[in-house]
Amino acid sequence: MNMIRHLMCQFNESFFNNLYSHYPYFPSRICSTLTFGNSRMKRIITLIIFFWISMPSYAQQATASIDRNPVVEFGALVLTVTTDESLPRNAFIPERWISDFEIRGTSVNSSSTMVNNRVSRSIEWRVSLRAPAAGRYEIPAIQIGNSETAPIQVDVIAASEQPPQERNYFIEAVLDEESAYVQQQLTYTVKLYIADQLETGSLGLPSIDNVSVEQLGQDRQSQEIIDGRRFQVLTRTYGITPRRSGSITIPGVRFDGQVRRMPSSGFSALGRIEPVSTRSGDITIEVLPRPSNYVGTWLPSEQVSIEEQWEPESSSFTIGEPITRRVAITAVGVRPEQLPEPEFAYPSEIRVYPDRGQTEVNVIRGKSVARATYTTALVPSSAGEFILPAIEIPWWNTRTSEIEYAQLPERIIRVLAPPGGLTVPGTMQSPSEGELGQPNNASSGNGDSEVISAESQVTIARYAQMLSYWQYATFALFILWIATVILFLRQKHVKVSKNTQEPVPQQVRKPLHELKQACRTNDPSKARSAILAWHHARTGEPARGLYAIAKVLASPELEVQMQKLEAALYSREQQEWQSGKALWAEIQKLHQRQSSSEEVLPKLYPNS
Repeated sequence: MNMIRHLMCQFNESFFNNLYSHYPYFPSRICSTLTFGNSRMKRIITLIIFFWISMPSYAQQATASIDRNPVVEFGALVLTVTTDESLPRNAFIPERWISDFEIRGTSVNSSSTMVNNRVSRSIEWRVSLRAPAAGRYEIPAIQIGNSETAPIQVDVIAASEQPPQERNYFIEAVLDEESAYVQQQLTYTVKLYIADQLETGSLGLPSIDNVSVEQLGQDRQSQEIIDGRRFQVLTRTYGITPRRSGSITIPGVRFDGQVRRMPSSGFSALGRIEPVSTRSGDITIEVLPRPSNYVGTWLPSEQVSIEEQWEPESSSFTIGEPITRRVAITAVGVRPEQLPEPEFAYPSEIRVYPDRGQTEVNVIRGKSVARATYTTALVPSSAGEFILPAIEIPWWNTRTSEIEYAQLPERIIRVLAPPGGLTVPGTMQSPSEGELGQPNNASSGNGDSEVISAESQVTIARYAQMLSYWQYATFALFILWIATVILFLRQKHVKVSKNTQEPVPQQVRKPLHELKQACRTNDPSKARSAILAWHHARTGEPARGLYAIAKVLASPELEVQMQKLEAALYSREQQEWQSGKALWAEIQKLHQRQSSSEEVLPKLYPNS
């Protein structure tokens, strides 16, 4: 009481004289009373004014609260910050104050109310947060206008510590192997459990450096009963293929969504929508490099097989009749582009018409199964027995950690002459002199000798004479065709020499330029991608790996550079690749070598 009296004594006459100027709505009579009235009345009114002036400063407060504590790790929570000051919407920026939690979004709501003819305003910020890993964290005191909130201690618990009755949503993620070889595909199975009614949501695996990630098949939905509670279960399978050896961490799968949560009282038929968020734990795997004793295209798999089909299904064929041979390679846990192309060898007596290989990939029991089929049309031109060599595909068994071979055994085919001695188109021979004029003295089975009748001899003679006419005509047409080709090539030479604006086919320009840039910067990953794209642009066929490309190009020097590039890509030591210049030099030599048989050499770099 003495303090109040002391404070009232501090007011002098000037305060009361200026009161009306500061508060024009204050009655002038009261000001006059305060200035000239008795001291008792002056003290009472002064005390009232003192508390009346002080009330707004106490009302201007800021508060902060969260909707749950503790919160499960990687789960969602909402921070609400409220103040009754009249402030702009950007007076509170969460990123400046919150660092331990991931900020997912912010909404702002302002309101005004009137009580006893007095208007009060408030503004509210709702910040959606994602909790970090288990531990104790603090949301610091937040300065809002002239006020400051109190700090909040937040306990983040592990998912295993959460009571079962409170686990309304969670994720289980399992990797089928703890270690793998480079380029070996692993199966990553993710299950999302939700007990509430899901409104919206997204489930995704973040990108991983040096790892290829693809979804295998479609999502599967089911239901499970856990501790007497019914959960909706969404199952998704990923194929994860490491591209580099060493230790690799697979980050957890994240789920963000909204659920409609029904109240326990049951009075509301709609419930309320709440944001939810969760994440599975990280998984670390050890990726092994390609074994040093492995030779050939690197193919890590659980199972590789090779098989063939023939149409018609027979071991004997006829001269001139087409045969269809299909060879299929199937491998588990690899992509189609990883499958090597078989090496086919055929005798010169068989004409070969290969078709472009067809690839496909299917998901069987959560595993990616790749298949490549090569179809070839064969036309025998001579009779006899011919040997088709065995086909052997090396592959690395990831179960036994041993090299194995998928083999197609050697096959012997028998080619017969047409029945009745008839010839087929494309295989007819000119009759010899003995066949035209001399009788056939071969003995028959009953001992009677057969002679060619005069009528038959006349028919054969006429046929031979007609055949000679056709030969002369064919020869004349051949000479005319040669002259036309020579004239065409000369005109083409003149045309190309005048127009050199298209030195390289359009589809080859981009991969060649990308390869050149990758070699300049010694980027092994980009160089590999550019080489595969360049091969596809040149041949129109999918690439089967660097080793297969080098083999097709028949360049030992280029094969050495390809091996260095593969070593930089797949070795455990992650050695730096410095052979870009040498690789590009071999590509240039290859173009020069190929151009030696051409009349005009197209310019390799259109923009250099």
